[in-house]
Formats: sequence, C-alpha cells, structure tokens
Amino acid sequence: MDVLFVCPSSSLQAYQALSTLYAAIEPPTSKANHWELPSTFEGWAFLSYEALPLRTKYLSASEVLKFRDQAWQTYFTNPKYLELIEKRFGLQERHNVEDMSKIKLKRKILGD
Repeated sequence: MDVLFVCPSSSLQAYQALSTLYAAIEPPTSKANHWELPSTFEGWAFLSYEALPLRTKYLSASEVLKFRDQAWQTYFTNPKYLELIEKRFGLQERHNVEDMSKIKLKRKILGD
C-alpha cells in the first residue's frame, strides 16, 4: 500500500478517497509556496516524532499528519486486510502486523 499525501490543493475529502499513507515532505532546496520546512533531520522523516509534512491549501501540516496516521491505523487493523495477510503469509505475519499496529507514533506537531 503506497499512498502519498502531497497535492497542495487537496482537501481531506480528496485524501479519504485515496489509499496512500505517506505524508510528503518538501525537499530542502525547494522554495515552492514558501511553506514551513523542517529544521532538523528528524523533521524530514515521516515516521519520526519531529515529522513536518507539507500542508495543503486546505489542511495544516498537523491535519495532514493526523489523517495519515489515522488512515494507516484504519488500513492495518482492517479485519479483511489481516485475513489477507494471514492467508498469503501465515499466522505469524498477521500477528506481526497486529503487533505493529499497537505502536502509536508520537508526533510533536500533534502535541504528543
């Protein structure tokens, strides 16, 4: 499952229609839209505490990241997805995904 939240003109409703789970982060040399860029290396890593994704015209960076994390959780805890994993890769892999989904990422911009 590869989903990329990147389109600057996207709304939450547009993202909900997708199956992407990556929050885009602006390249360090970009001056596009003059949006806030991460000030640390951790800010560029979308799974890190300091992650700072691109905002859109309609959503703040924190709203993009919150939606990304919720979408990830919804996808990887879906019983149909877990059944598929078990069928294709076995019970141990299903348990691995279930264990992974119990880890909530802490996010600075979400107040964690």
